[in-house]
Amino acid sequence: MRQYTIHREPPTGRPGFLDDLNPEQRVVAETLGGPLLVIAGAGTGKTRTLTYRAANLVESGVDPARLLLLTFTNKAAREMTDRVMRLVPRAAGRIWAGTFHAIGNRILREQAERLGYGQNYGILDSEESRDVMDMALAEAVPDTTKVRFPKAAVLQSMVSSSVNTARPLQVVLKADFPQFVGIGPAIEQVAVTYMRLKADMNVMDYDDLLVNWNLLLEDHADLRLAYQARFSHILVDEYQDTNLLQAAVVRQMGAHGNVMVVGDDCQSIYAFRGAELRNILEFPEQFPGTRITRLETSYRSTPQVLAVANGSIRHNRRQFDKTLRAHRGDGELPIYACLSDAQQQAAFVAQRVLELRDEGTELKQQAVLYRAHYQAMELQLELQRRGIPFVIRSGTKFFEQGHIRDLLAHLKILFNPLDRLAWTRVLKLYDGVGNQSAASIYQHLVAEGDPWATLVAGTPVPRLPAKARKSFDTVRALLLDLGAPHLVG
Repeated sequence: MRQYTIHREPPTGRPGFLDDLNPEQRVVAETLGGPLLVIAGAGTGKTRTLTYRAANLVESGVDPARLLLLTFTNKAAREMTDRVMRLVPRAAGRIWAGTFHAIGNRILREQAERLGYGQNYGILDSEESRDVMDMALAEAVPDTTKVRFPKAAVLQSMVSSSVNTARPLQVVLKADFPQFVGIGPAIEQVAVTYMRLKADMNVMDYDDLLVNWNLLLEDHADLRLAYQARFSHILVDEYQDTNLLQAAVVRQMGAHGNVMVVGDDCQSIYAFRGAELRNILEFPEQFPGTRITRLETSYRSTPQVLAVANGSIRHNRRQFDKTLRAHRGDGELPIYACLSDAQQQAAFVAQRVLELRDEGTELKQQAVLYRAHYQAMELQLELQRRGIPFVIRSGTKFFEQGHIRDLLAHLKILFNPLDRLAWTRVLKLYDGVGNQSAASIYQHLVAEGDPWATLVAGTPVPRLPAKARKSFDTVRALLLDLGAPHLVG
């Protein structure tokens, strides 16, 4: 009989893992306390450095459950925690890591009642938020024919801008939508109705996750102190892309001062959706005693590319001085082409694609990036005209596909029976149910305050057409079957 020995990973970290870092990165990883601002140029390994610092904190005795890691995407959070786990296995599954919205949601699930929500509140995506805004518009301004009134998507943009830039709605209108200043009071009424409808349905939009997290900390000193004590160290990635709300949350959660933020003031590109460059520029004033370190060795770009970058950012009026140095060897000089219009730009790109092919770079090894999809039409036409085969790498995201939304709407009803949007979507899938019948059914269900109890009781909906009534009976049977205790309990 053959015997095997199971070799388990040691509870301590891999010996000498800090030796993986360059001297700049190691300084960051070995700074274990106090406020720390890391100015990290493009390609300098900021994610790697942040990960190793988190691992070193755990290796130095910090309980991984007391680390809060805030990232720009959930994918980045998963990658970072996976790396930390490989470096220090005992950290597995214990670090709180995610986007501001994900962490805000996690905390709000614990404390929703403090703000008047049920713990089973739903979260609206952008399309659902527009639907609720449409409802708010119809209720607050029944007749929009007498005056030019913005569509729901524009109203949603106005309200979101107000929230994320901490500006009153009237200020947003004057600055960004001056054509609608004259109907400002009506727009404000729509916004108020939008907030009320969300509360009635026990749902939040993405902005609410930040607003309510910040509100929870501001208005409840006991919770603020409790979360400060729970998380002894806070690490924030891409700090140049945070908005005022997110920075306020960091200040409240990190009042103890053990806050590390990583970012690059020269890569702030999200001002259009509320990112505030002052957050990173003024971090040392907001956290007295901040240590500032720089990562300037770029592993991504050649000296020729970095020469252009350094020459460009040197002219920034407000910045943390830095000079990027290339770890890679020499490469081609970048090309800066001044072109007269979109057609000429497309012709230039297509011509360059063919030149590179003739020089030995296969077409499948080439990629063309553009800023927005609407800019791609001229390029596609030019590539077709020249017989250059291409593939567009884009499409509808999985959870945005219609049939997936239909399925999720059923599950949302089970989770939050007050979700009017979910009810409307599900009911309208069936014969004989339109907006009016769906509204009648929903109002009947919520009239007594507990839609699920009304559904179970099976009381008939008054004045419902026969076809709609038959469809509702089908929906009711399905939901009751799906909502069996062994599934939702």
